[in-house]
Amino acid sequence: MVLVLIGIIASFALLSVGGGPRARLAEEGRRLAALVELHQQEAILNGATHGIQFDRAGYTLLTLGENGEWQPAATDTLIHHALPEDIVLSLWVEGRPVDLKTPRQPPQVLLLASGETTEFVAVFGFADDPSLDTPRYRVAGDALGRLTMAEVSP
Repeated sequence: MVLVLIGIIASFALLSVGGGPRARLAEEGRRLAALVELHQQEAILNGATHGIQFDRAGYTLLTLGENGEWQPAATDTLIHHALPEDIVLSLWVEGRPVDLKTPRQPPQVLLLASGETTEFVAVFGFADDPSLDTPRYRVAGDALGRLTMAEVSP
């Protein structure tokens, strides 16, 4: 009986530490939201346009240079984040789905010095389970730069 109780307590401890699949998706969503907020603030403070270039495997934060070319953000914060192999990203910009299979040079989402942002919805899900019942996590930004995060209900 004691061994059964120890086993149950140990399994609860492992579940709380590991977090499970929903927690992993939420962590990726929170990471994206935090980076967007940080780069929004940097764009406002520096008076520069920032952008986010998404692909299926992650995203890169860019800055519009003086000569009009996009370059990696000149900051000490994370400028490229590769998603774990089992997590994929879907993106909608201004209500339209974006094909993330083909590389894009200009970023899909702009963070302007005025605080405005391109409207976007980024959805994190699992690559190996495309069914509608699989957990998903959504990060959305509106034109005024406000962000929302939530788990997507099937």
